[in-house]
Amino acid sequence: MSLSNRHKVRGRRAQARRVARWRAANLTPDWAHLNVSGVDYVKLWIDPWNRLPRREPPAWLRRQMLTGLLDILDRWQAQTRDREDLPFLAVWLCWPHFMDSQVVLAREDRAPTYQTMFAPVPTQPLPNAFAPLAERLSRLTWTTGADEEPLDAGDMARWPSLARRPHRTVSTPDGPLHLMRRGTVWIGRPA
Repeated sequence: MSLSNRHKVRGRRAQARRVARWRAANLTPDWAHLNVSGVDYVKLWIDPWNRLPRREPPAWLRRQMLTGLLDILDRWQAQTRDREDLPFLAVWLCWPHFMDSQVVLAREDRAPTYQTMFAPVPTQPLPNAFAPLAERLSRLTWTTGADEEPLDAGDMARWPSLARRPHRTVSTPDGPLHLMRRGTVWIGRPA
């Protein structure tokens, strides 16, 4: 089964409506969740892209999703501008796994976790796929991190070929944790 993006995406208008509904439903942070957990986030939970086997949407739909993420970031920034207890607000743009992108808002007790979540990598320019929104993206302050997937020691033992792939190992109370590099994440914060 091929997961190529060359297949026609049917229901172009329906796809655009789903993105618009997702955007409208997430323009306000979930204050109750934020008060309980100290963090609120919005991922790209848009049917069918989050339900089917991993496949990236076509460029025209990615642009609409990215516009929605930036609209949500702008609205959340306006709503939290006077709140000093909410120091962390950012958009995470993942590439090549764009569907893992999200907007994150964290309270001061949770902010250090999110500020150091990604291992830093040398600064890289944003992918060309985001070029149509370069003007909006240039308003944010960007840092670059490694998009990594955790694997436990059992995974490395079952599949020795994984040890040859780029990864780093960190010590945890439960034993070593191997982090496999999947791509890059750009963290954009309002200036």
